[in-house]
Amino acid sequence: MRVGIDLGTTNTVASYIDENGIWNCLEFRQGREDEKRFLPSVVAAENGRICVGAAALDAAMRSPGDVIYDAKANMPTPGKEYFIGGISITAQEASTQILREVYRELKDRFPSEKSFNAFVTVPTGFMTEARIATKTALRNAGFETNEDCLTDEPIAAAVSYSTRLDGDRLVLVVDMGGGTFDLSLLKTSIIGASVGADRLEPVGHGRDMHLGGNDVDDLLVHAMSLKFIEDGGTDLDLPLSAVYHDRELAAAVRRMRELTLDIKKQLYSGDRAFVFVRDLYGGADLDFSITQAEYAMLMTDLAARYKRCIDNTFVGIGYTVSDVDHVIMAGGMAHETVLLGLLSSMFGRDRIIIPDDAMYMVSKGAAICNSDIRLRVENRSYTTIGLLRDSGRGVEVLIREGEIIRTGQILTAEITPASKDATAINIQIAEFTGEFDPSRYTVILSGNVPVMHRKISLPFMGKHPIILKARFSEDKILSVTVIQGKRKDRLDVRLGGK
Repeated sequence: MRVGIDLGTTNTVASYIDENGIWNCLEFRQGREDEKRFLPSVVAAENGRICVGAAALDAAMRSPGDVIYDAKANMPTPGKEYFIGGISITAQEASTQILREVYRELKDRFPSEKSFNAFVTVPTGFMTEARIATKTALRNAGFETNEDCLTDEPIAAAVSYSTRLDGDRLVLVVDMGGGTFDLSLLKTSIIGASVGADRLEPVGHGRDMHLGGNDVDDLLVHAMSLKFIEDGGTDLDLPLSAVYHDRELAAAVRRMRELTLDIKKQLYSGDRAFVFVRDLYGGADLDFSITQAEYAMLMTDLAARYKRCIDNTFVGIGYTVSDVDHVIMAGGMAHETVLLGLLSSMFGRDRIIIPDDAMYMVSKGAAICNSDIRLRVENRSYTTIGLLRDSGRGVEVLIREGEIIRTGQILTAEITPASKDATAINIQIAEFTGEFDPSRYTVILSGNVPVMHRKISLPFMGKHPIILKARFSEDKILSVTVIQGKRKDRLDVRLGGK
């Protein structure tokens, strides 16, 4: 069975295509009581055992300091470790636990299936190390994978919606989840008589890796806490990790954050939101209300960050806001009123589409990508990849951020051995965003290639899987060939003579 997984910051969603070609969203036993299609992306340790989802949220009530809420956000940090319940666990291992729960649910639901082949989605801002960690977590969870088992979240959302398009279109996908804000501008093309877009070509992207529904929640919690203090209560704008010693206080802090979901739902459909909790903490009641105008004032700084990301999507790509045919909303914050107001002012309300399945579009698109071999996604590089020079003080660019990667593309760069008697050549390929900064880049391939060997292969699996093959003459020329498959590019780096 082929599966698509949206490994979200707050919740994880999984979809599959059944034997009749019909999309289905998986329901979780460890999901929230009010929405079984969401598996909370939460990991906890209790009594020496790891638990995830709703069970982890329950454990958080008993031991708030032994819970991980931000595993996905720390996937780009390879050395990030958590210590929960006496157990040391990395962000990648925590993500593996979440994905393993998805695997268990599928296995229980479809016991006759011999294997589950999965695509998983990532933010466009994930660089190579985070993509490798996500792939590894997927495989360690028990899933089978193809070489191209990653899909960028807004692209997956566009794939999901593309079946409803009636021709060639320029589409802006706005995907706002719990922790990230991703935008992707795509050209869709119809080939032949097929239904939906057969080809998707990313032409622009914008992102903020630290902007999402959790930031909105923080603002609402702060506002509620101020009102609670005004009414005789104490400050509840505290992290759970700071109050684990006091279960009653931890429960109140947790309850405060849960109330933000109700407030947002009320604001999505009305002019005012209201919540009341009797004896929230210390005998004091929470009596809080907020109007749309007050909410907009609260969101001023976040709105500016929305605007900056949207503007950046159109920088240097040859398209403007007026060229966009559709703005498609995806993710758990698809109905966020301040964001919708900003988009309406920029694009016009008639171009904004909020699908009924907006919260499931990313996982649905991943499942389609995994199942439809006819679909072709033209690849653009979201980072710049270059050959390091002078011990990292400079770089020779091989593929620049935003460039489309085409079949048969050839680039060359000369490598000079340290001396004519050198027995090896050191190769370092780096990736970075924006302008090259000697103090800020990531090495994605590094190796000493022995000169006496005629051929060497160093596999590298990332956004651009790299295979290093060496064949030598006296001139030592490095040639880089980019070969694109049906949906995924492969970057071959070859060392060889002229």
